[in-house]
This record gives sequence, structure tokens and C-alpha cells, in this order.
Amino acid sequence: MLDIAPVADDFVAEIVGIDLTQPLAPEQEQALRAALDQYAVLVLPDQPLNEEQQLRVAQIYGPLETSVGTYTASDKKQRRLGHAQLSDISNLDETGELMNDTDIRRLVLLGNQLWHTDSSFKSTPASASLLSAQEVPPVGGATEFADMRAAWDALDADTQVQIQDLIAIHDYFHSRSLLGMEAQVIPDEWRARQPPVRQVLVRNNAYNGRRSLYLASHIKAIENMDDQASRALLHKLMAFATQPQFIYRHRWRANDLVIWDNRCTMHRGTNYNQKYRRAMRRATAQDAGPTISTQ
Repeated sequence: MLDIAPVADDFVAEIVGIDLTQPLAPEQEQALRAALDQYAVLVLPDQPLNEEQQLRVAQIYGPLETSVGTYTASDKKQRRLGHAQLSDISNLDETGELMNDTDIRRLVLLGNQLWHTDSSFKSTPASASLLSAQEVPPVGGATEFADMRAAWDALDADTQVQIQDLIAIHDYFHSRSLLGMEAQVIPDEWRARQPPVRQVLVRNNAYNGRRSLYLASHIKAIENMDDQASRALLHKLMAFATQPQFIYRHRWRANDLVIWDNRCTMHRGTNYNQKYRRAMRRATAQDAGPTISTQ
């Protein structure tokens, strides 16, 4: 069905022999869903997708989200992309030119360099993200992925018992504050649209029965735990889960499409020289529902 070349036994696979610019047959869609359940990160090279084609592929994994970027940092400006369901992961402004150094969107995008899970700050978080590359810098700008299933499996039994029922508070603006976005510059209407939410700290995959940590830099606290203990536990888990043995580093090429499962991975972008153009866009599919039945 699909030509799949695993990078590891069950984490990251490259897929060739499929043309995503064309409508897919139902069995091809099912094969892509099954591959993501197994490998968590899929790399599909040579996929020169336009916006509509990328969104069509994303719908394989669930209903499409509206990008937070439609209102944070760009609500008063024309967007470079033509669809609200696409996030602009680029250093280009609405005219397609390099952003100037004072553009607040540069600061917002810096948050992508923290370990995170897409849309964990939404009451119904993301299932899959699909990032398509149109222009890439000659050096730098790789994306790293961490396998949260393997991290859970490697935890000692006492820690697993300690954390398996904990609830974390995720806040989009907490992660931005870690990079210097002061609270006073965040408009009240942004906070009203994106309030903090509760998420489980350990997830269960209904499709393959595997458990995984559910971590992100968006977590500002653990429910019913004092601040000092909460910070210590989160630091311990983040450091453990991002050890080299859990990491895959993807070096981008133009027309790469990378699909990942936000329910069982974390990821982060890496730095690159901003004098070079970088044009990428991400479509994100919603999960089946909240991780907690009442928010």
C-alpha cells in the first residue's frame, strides 16, 4: 500500500510512492492514519502541496483547527496565507518579504523553539499536525521530535504511579512569557479567546493501547500542587523526556511534508539565521474531544 521506511522500530518513518497533490483513495487515507498511529512522525518528501491540497490531507486526521495566528500578532494585518486553518511558520510578512526586526510576530514564533505540543492549550487539543515546507534556509531551522511513548515506558515505576492521574494547566501565554512577552503587552481579547485549560499529564492511545507523557512548555502548573513542587516535577519530566535516545531531528528540504501525532510527541524548532527566507505552513487537526470530560 504505502512504501514505508522506518527510522526506528516504531518511531518516525519516511513514506514515498504516494502523491498527496491528488485525491486519495479511502484505503490510502486509512493507511496514513495507521502509519501515524504506529510511528507517531511521518516524513513525506517531494510533496509540492498548495494550501487546499494540504488542508485536504489534514482532514484525514480530524476536523481542522483555526490557527491561533489569525488573531495573535496579526489580527489587524492581512495574513500571508489564504486560509484561517493554516498557521504561518515563516519569517515572512503579509507581503511575502522578510519581517522587520521589531515585528511582534518574531517573538510569537520564537515560542516554537520551546519543547511543546500543538494546541495543548485548547480545551479540545490537536491530534495531528502537518507542516509543509516551501522555502528553507541553507543551514539551521531543523525540527526535533521527542517520543513521549518511549519516555513513559522508560520512567521508573514509582514516578509512573506518582504522575499517572495528575492534571496539568496549559496556557498559551505562559509559554510566550518564558521568552519575554510581558503580560502587559498581551491584549485582554487574546486572553479571552484562549484561556488556560486542564489536560491530563498521561495519555492513553485508544488505537494501540500505549501510554505517553503529555508535556509542553505551555504547562504553567500541576493542579493541586504548590508552585515549587509543580515546577520541580515539570522540569524533571521535561528533562527526562528530551534525552537524546528519545529524539529525532528532521533537517528540512523544500517540499517536505512532516506529519506528527501531538498526543504522543513533543517537538521544537531550532534556530536559523533570519537573513534567510523560511516559508512553511502548518495545518492542524483536532482530536476527538477533550482529554478531560469537563473543563
